[in-house]
Amino acid sequence: MLGDGVLTEQSIDDYLLCNHLQDVKGWYPLTHRYFEDDTLFALAIMSCESDGREKATGYNKDGTYDQGLFQFNSKTEKWLENDIYNKDLDMYDAETNIKAARWLSYYDGWHHWNSSKHCWGRYDT
Repeated sequence: MLGDGVLTEQSIDDYLLCNHLQDVKGWYPLTHRYFEDDTLFALAIMSCESDGREKATGYNKDGTYDQGLFQFNSKTEKWLENDIYNKDLDMYDAETNIKAARWLSYYDGWHHWNSSKHCWGRYDT
């Protein structure tokens, strides 16, 4: 995956370029702060979900919408706001979105992003 396993700025750049993840390269430092060993996998999902656009919005047939880097569904956001964080969340704020994605993936798994698995499943993580 990353040569000898040592993460350097060049090896990360090479990996991101090879896997067509240049659109999320700028989010590496913030994503790494929360995801640590899962950073590259998280960036692959982010790339598939939003192409690294923090203000990305997707509208669903059921009337819900998806927001931000990890495309949080509005129902999931309300659940997090009411049951986990006890405050309103701005899913267009990159740090809030990444931090919430880390919490959700850690405590409930990556299945929340299965709708884009056809995309991120191809990355060597």
